[in-house]
Amino acid sequence: MPHSGGRKPSFAGQYNRHLDEMRSLMRTLDPRLAAEDEGSLSAAMDIYETDRDLVLEFDLPGISPENISLTQRGMVCVIQVEKLSEPPCDQVRYLCLERHFGRLRRTVRLPDLVDPTHIHAEYSRGVLRIICPKGRERRILIKELARE
Repeated sequence: MPHSGGRKPSFAGQYNRHLDEMRSLMRTLDPRLAAEDEGSLSAAMDIYETDRDLVLEFDLPGISPENISLTQRGMVCVIQVEKLSEPPCDQVRYLCLERHFGRLRRTVRLPDLVDPTHIHAEYSRGVLRIICPKGRERRILIKELARE
């Protein structure tokens, strides 16, 4: 990589640039869902699994649960929040402003291993946790039809 002669970007700057690149690449995988999220803020998300569940966690600090909308249609979950800024007094001059305010929307396509009929959510200490139980594979009986 050529040296620009300027300051090295901070770790946070590099991290955010890489995140933006990854989000852009992910949008190309499912442009239908990405179009809905365009122009919205995005909550940080972790996904992990246990033997029984797939768990999604979203950081939503300072948001009350009644201001969070969580909907599911088939294998797609949509989280929507309107995060309002708290107006400072007139005497304030920001030295650093990193928190974001506005409309937040995140669309997540769930993997096929999830049982969509038993998804539930919890909210505690600024973290929205969506628990998606894994479905069980079932064997389907094939019935032979009599020929006429």
